[in-house]
Amino acid sequence: MFPTRSGPAAAPAPDIRPSRRRILHTAAAVGALATTGSALSGCTVDEAEAAAPQAPSYYPAAYDKIVEASRREQKLLIYSNTSQTNWQPSFDAFAQRYPWLSDIRATNLGGSAVYERYYSEAAAGTSPADLLVNNGSPLWGDYATRGIAADYRSPEQEHLPDWAELLPGVWAMSTDPVVVLYNRKTLAASQYPEGLRSLATIVEAKPSRFRGKIGVYDPTNAYGYSSNQGYTSQVPDGWNTFRRILPFTQADHSTGSLVEKVVSGEYDFSINLSGGVAIPAAENSAGLLGWSYCTEGTLLIPRGVSIVKTAPHPNAARLFLDFVLSAEGQAAVAAGGLVPYRPDVRQDDMDSLQDIERRLGADRVHRYRYVQVPEHTQEEYVARWEKAKG
Repeated sequence: MFPTRSGPAAAPAPDIRPSRRRILHTAAAVGALATTGSALSGCTVDEAEAAAPQAPSYYPAAYDKIVEASRREQKLLIYSNTSQTNWQPSFDAFAQRYPWLSDIRATNLGGSAVYERYYSEAAAGTSPADLLVNNGSPLWGDYATRGIAADYRSPEQEHLPDWAELLPGVWAMSTDPVVVLYNRKTLAASQYPEGLRSLATIVEAKPSRFRGKIGVYDPTNAYGYSSNQGYTSQVPDGWNTFRRILPFTQADHSTGSLVEKVVSGEYDFSINLSGGVAIPAAENSAGLLGWSYCTEGTLLIPRGVSIVKTAPHPNAARLFLDFVLSAEGQAAVAAGGLVPYRPDVRQDDMDSLQDIERRLGADRVHRYRYVQVPEHTQEEYVARWEKAKG
């Protein structure tokens, strides 16, 4: 288990390989740290004394007190499983708005390690973390039972969908699609998939050719459980599709490994990957890699963000949370390769939630909901998954 205690002729398939892309190619990271990710440089005297930006008109008048208090904090530390490439546009835009908060650091830990590290440090009263960011949905369910999240209501809430607060104190930073990644050089164009259902048909046509050539997240991994269980429970006929594909798969625990093995040709396909990783990898591969949504039904797994009660820089953390939930912040999220979901965001970097719904049809877009998953439920699902794999 993952640690801690998603008749008539058929209509033409929609275009699922969007052309509107300007994915970030490099991360302008400064000062790489072995244990805490990367950081922007510390602020200058002029930056520390910069005039405070005007808050939106719908923010409370007392918000100025949070802004001014953040000047004494000057920094921010985020425990996350999110890459610096994804983070950098948000960090740059946030530091431009609040120049005295340019010392922003984020880890890129494994999904469960984000929580394990924080829980261990918090128990000893020594955690330096201000926020947690993760897309391991079941782990957020456990987090929500521990009373760890800070009691803070973002003034952006009224401009967000009613589900944006995923759990008390846990907010959706992005809504990233689960996609298929494939190697365009090892496959004929007729073998490019348009989702898992079409992939099943492709590999069944040549079983000896494709056996062991599909990478999939292990369902004992938190993200793997979300992406596997979310598809099988929410996409029509999902379990039948999985039963067809799983005999051809090899399980992995790492997004990096699943991507790298497609790049090398060891795998022809990796399935159930986060679009936040797979789409930039494909777009920046000089044509080697392709990707697709699932036309039969695409799962979206929110990337959650939460301020912890023990945050040593609580005012800076509030500013950052409000920023990534704002229209400006959601545009920066998109520039980093993640999917914005506010309906009023103006950007041309990624398909937004609304774009994906228009492209596939709203009834084919399924949002994974954060819940606590009992251990016996995980065990039963994994056993069923293993039986289908054979």
